Amino acid sequence: MRVRSTGLGKMEMVADLSNLKSAGNGFFLVEMRSTEPVHWKIRVALTGADFRHLIVLMLKKPLNIFKILGRLFQDKNDKKPPEF
Repeated sequence: MRVRSTGLGKMEMVADLSNLKSAGNGFFLVEMRSTEPVHWKIRVALTGADFRHLIVLMLKKPLNIFKILGRLFQDKNDKKPPEF
């Protein structure tokens, strides 16, 4: 996965999802490890509402369920996205 942030300027981080676990109080903890340009452990606390919102965003146009399913079985892509 590639990560951009306004706090990083034009720098781009490369990260891999490493864990998903229940964190209590209704939260799920998503852990990522960045490999470039720095080695950081990144954690995101998500609620059920966040997961629902993500699913709704994935199903909105221009994405559709067939594109999403096709990407699930695609090999890792090391190319940069065009408008990133």
